[in-house]
Amino acid sequence: MAGRRSKLSEKTWRRVFRWDRRGVPRTRLAELFGVTVGTIAYQAAKRGLRKGETPGCVDRRRRPEGGWPDDHVFHQSGMTPARWRELLERRIAGEVVEDLAAEYGVCVATIGWQAKQMGMRKMDRPDARYLPRGPAQGAYGYTGIRDLLKITVDRDDPVGTVRRIDEAIWARLDKGDGSEAGTLWRHRRMVAQQLGITPPEVRARFEQEVREQRLALPSPEAFGRGSTVAGADQADRIPSTASRSPSPRGGEETREYAPGLVLHGHQRPPEGGWGTWLVLGGRGAGKTLAGASWVADRAEALGAGGRIALIGATLHDVREVMIEGPSGLKRLGRWATADGGWDGPVYEPSRRRLRFPGGAEAYAFSAEEPDRLRGPQFHCGWADEFCAWAPGKGVGDALAMLRLGLRLEGRGGAETPQLVVTTTPRPTRALKGLMAEAGVVVTRAGTGANAAHLAAGFVEGLRALYGGTRLEAQEIEGQVIDDGLSLWSAPMLAACRGEGCAPYDRVVVGVDPSVTADGHACGVVVVARQGARAWVLADRTVRGLSPEGWARVVVAAAADFGATTVVVEVNQGGELVTGLLRAVGAGLTIKGVRASVGKRARAEPVAALYEQGRVVHAGTGLERLEEELMAFGHEGEGAVCDLDRADALVWAVTHLLLGTPAGMPKVRGLTN
Repeated sequence: MAGRRSKLSEKTWRRVFRWDRRGVPRTRLAELFGVTVGTIAYQAAKRGLRKGETPGCVDRRRRPEGGWPDDHVFHQSGMTPARWRELLERRIAGEVVEDLAAEYGVCVATIGWQAKQMGMRKMDRPDARYLPRGPAQGAYGYTGIRDLLKITVDRDDPVGTVRRIDEAIWARLDKGDGSEAGTLWRHRRMVAQQLGITPPEVRARFEQEVREQRLALPSPEAFGRGSTVAGADQADRIPSTASRSPSPRGGEETREYAPGLVLHGHQRPPEGGWGTWLVLGGRGAGKTLAGASWVADRAEALGAGGRIALIGATLHDVREVMIEGPSGLKRLGRWATADGGWDGPVYEPSRRRLRFPGGAEAYAFSAEEPDRLRGPQFHCGWADEFCAWAPGKGVGDALAMLRLGLRLEGRGGAETPQLVVTTTPRPTRALKGLMAEAGVVVTRAGTGANAAHLAAGFVEGLRALYGGTRLEAQEIEGQVIDDGLSLWSAPMLAACRGEGCAPYDRVVVGVDPSVTADGHACGVVVVARQGARAWVLADRTVRGLSPEGWARVVVAAAADFGATTVVVEVNQGGELVTGLLRAVGAGLTIKGVRASVGKRARAEPVAALYEQGRVVHAGTGLERLEEELMAFGHEGEGAVCDLDRADALVWAVTHLLLGTPAGMPKVRGLTN
């Protein structure tokens, strides 16, 4: 039967104490039998088998009356008394105790304890040699500890006094002298308190010194106020007199927008009146800079009394990314003055408020607390990383509360309150609903659009790791991809990209028409066939045109690619659609098709062709088309779009590859 409060049987405990009487260390017994030393002592006391109370028991705990013999080995330290005396004599002679501990394989605390037990402490020996505390004579150019800590206070420049102490602290830390750095830090706190210096004043002096040393501006005649290159890094400076300049990547041109700030095309706000501007971009595409630049422009235009809302996933994200991040509002180069000063916004954490030089104010909010947006009202707002807002915290509530607060009368060049949303896209219902709203202007950009301002090889490395995957489409290309329910996936579409192989056997234009100018987009996709494969050549989809307008776009696309047939859906418009195309495009064969089943049923055979590798995307500018293909299967659930491009593609590919092949016999059913 096992002993009380123990997992060992009585027979096993007798064996334990039999070995204990023979002198086996209890630490060793605890390890062998899987118990603790305290349990062994408890069981020994219960049985009357304590050390010293059992006849014939080997008791190694107590020192003999004459002391331990020189050859006795202590179990825990592995040292003999003779070796301990040798160590302690060297310590008394002045050797460093840390070096002795490393040489003999013991710890510093054990050396002190053993010195006390053996009566060999330094205080017991008048001939002991003590090492000097603090820095050695002449260290750091000082003659002693008093000179080392001597601080000269300049009452005419109290902030400079504190900064000089800070420099001395950093010098100690660079040399590895943490003890003296700590002492100076305590003196620094005392001096700052006596002089009435606050941390913001010291930080302002530090920023001024950094600007004078690293961000020195040329003369105002050569460079404009706050000139910076677009991107995450705001340190590079360019002439502000250039109204247009080529992109660092040699592609799309950039133009000057705001005083001296050059932005890429996707970082500039859209033309005309708009209510919501949605910026979808890959990692490092410059979304934060786009939002921060727009807010800075609005703050300058609004002036005193202007109110702006800043909302992120958390308050930490608002401060560390939107306000004080590398591309945040406080880091914009526009705040630098020609004389090397800094005239930028000031953030007040206690009030969650950012005060701009012109008098406008921006307030920080967290998407986790949408109810805090119920009372305030604003002229405009900026929402960052919308797709990263926690779904369980009420993403829709936070966006709705923000929009309800944008109710102040428009001014400063904007007739109505405006909202900017910047995010890396995810296939969330909230994002799909936002994109489907009327009046939302969407701007897109991949990581490569801002590659010149990222680390060398960053984009190429990511493509090598994640090329052809969902992560590449979402995080690098900035596309809204599927969530596993769509007929097309990101790897499938990545695998279908290739080069064209003209001449083709046949070219058609697929059309998903729009019967009104203010309705859905008119999908126009050009597809060619060669043998048993199809090549997608172009996406000419248009929105906002009258029926005659998009009909002329269809005819122009057919002429550009040599198409002879137009395949158009006639569910809406019927014969009017085909008649319009025949009238505008004389000589083209117009084939009307009618949808009798749902979108997914029509698209499943075409998706199977993609899986077989029989469809190739050979054209450029097909990103929106691929995004719609990955959205198939989500219509009616806050879809990303109306799938007009995808519908046009499905009609064209179905006509080319899934119709009755030419030259094949047809079967006609006979009836009585």
